Amino acid sequence: MGGRGTYAAGKQVDFVYETDMHYSFAPDGKLYDVKIIKGKDGTGKHGLPESSHLSVAYLKLNPDGTFHEMRIYDKNHCLRMEIAYHNEPRLGKGKILHYHMYDERFSKNSTGEFSRSRAVRITKSMSLYKEYKKYFRGVTL
Repeated sequence: MGGRGTYAAGKQVDFVYETDMHYSFAPDGKLYDVKIIKGKDGTGKHGLPESSHLSVAYLKLNPDGTFHEMRIYDKNHCLRMEIAYHNEPRLGKGKILHYHMYDERFSKNSTGEFSRSRAVRITKSMSLYKEYKKYFRGVTL
């Protein structure tokens, strides 16, 4: 259901997410060129999908419209990077903007090994920050 071992592995499944249209600053459900999505009611999905059907990235915002998480996918629909703004105890106290890198096995295996990097703090001087900063609504560094 949009998770490990599904679409990225070539298995067509129902996409259990929908465009989140309740933000006045994004009436089309997009922030710039990226869809803001949420799990469909009754699915129990609260995060972003582990593989993509069509988009190269998805956003999850907090109810107040501030940035929570972004996932970036490769041309094979596999999750490659996650950028998040939440507590990450290994990096310090409070909400911390950080990223994780994933290998393609994460999206292609329903079980088994995969690699996800440890959280890396994002700073204003990083090219990653400069590339994605327009999506970081409400983020304080």
